[in-house]
Amino acid sequence: MRTDKFMRIMIAVVAFAVIVAALATPSANNYVAVTNDWYNGNWSNVYELAQTRFAANSNDLVAANIMVEYDIMFSDHLTMSNSIIRYMRISDAATLPAYTNVYQRVRLGWEIFLNEFLPSRTEADLLEQRTKSYIPHKDMNCDFVLKILWDNGAW
Repeated sequence: MRTDKFMRIMIAVVAFAVIVAALATPSANNYVAVTNDWYNGNWSNVYELAQTRFAANSNDLVAANIMVEYDIMFSDHLTMSNSIIRYMRISDAATLPAYTNVYQRVRLGWEIFLNEFLPSRTEADLLEQRTKSYIPHKDMNCDFVLKILWDNGAW
């Protein structure tokens, strides 16, 4: 009798822990959770989501957008450059019309950022920018792109 009661309590505790973990972690396809996490300063959750998505699909368009955002805010020159190059490679191969229409308009800006702006910045400039980045309650710069991907079923 005692063992039966103990087992029920343990099952309830495990079920509760699973529910709490599910609510605390953004779903792999939840645009609102990701943008809210970013806004609230839970950047590591957003980063981990992108890494998880890349592990499942190295050409994941959502993960590429998130990683460019993350790397521009928190990374060094090399990581930023690699992230942008990866993003552009994945985006160049994208076929979702709603996304490709927007991407074609912003691609030139990424090329300028990668080839002109970034090389003109020193590591000290980037360190100063990263320090400013650790302030929460800022929307993601790529929010509108993620919204297009969400609205068109790419998540």
